[in-house]
Amino acid sequence: MNVALIMSGGVGKRFGSALPKQYNTIKGRPIIDYVIDACKKSKLTDRIVVVCDPSCVGYSEYLKNGEVDIALNGNERCYSLNNGLKFIEEHYDCDKVCIFDAVAPFVYPRLIDVYFSKLDEYDCVITSQKITGELGNYDYDILQRSDYYISQSPEAFRFKLLMKYFDPEFPSSELANQLPKNTKRYLNFDFKMNLKITYDFDLRYAEYMIDYFRELNGN
Repeated sequence: MNVALIMSGGVGKRFGSALPKQYNTIKGRPIIDYVIDACKKSKLTDRIVVVCDPSCVGYSEYLKNGEVDIALNGNERCYSLNNGLKFIEEHYDCDKVCIFDAVAPFVYPRLIDVYFSKLDEYDCVITSQKITGELGNYDYDILQRSDYYISQSPEAFRFKLLMKYFDPEFPSSELANQLPKNTKRYLNFDFKMNLKITYDFDLRYAEYMIDYFRELNGN
């Protein structure tokens, strides 16, 4: 079974809104609903689990109508993720899991299908971005940007492998870092328009671009 796990427990302090940013709207719809849409339209997604604060269920029709399963959020993302993974382990016979941010609305169904399919060959799939600017550091060491990349969600894993090594207390938020170094990883550099809503101006950009990217990707 393939499970989509959507992380929606954050409060978005940097966004500057009393309402958690994932429930702010783009063209009249909550941001999270665009992510749920993509998962529902994915041909390879069997179940969808949203990790969220129960008090926020009413902000999304999908959540309110029980169209997805809900796991309780934790005090921090690592504990919310732990709750979501434990929920999946307890309720499903899961083979593959793909983890999404509720505030990254440009994800699309075909991409999700690619990630689940890649897990037939790889142990994990990580959305990755090349670093286009120069790297600086406070010790003024010379760093080569080609030695680094930015990792993002979505990220997909063979579920049992992830559960074997997952530790919510791990000091890095990059899940793939918890896996053994010989883990077979696929770094996907092709999802370049992966906007994550962090600040209020990101929402304005998403309002302007969402229709274009959805049409471009057949969403």
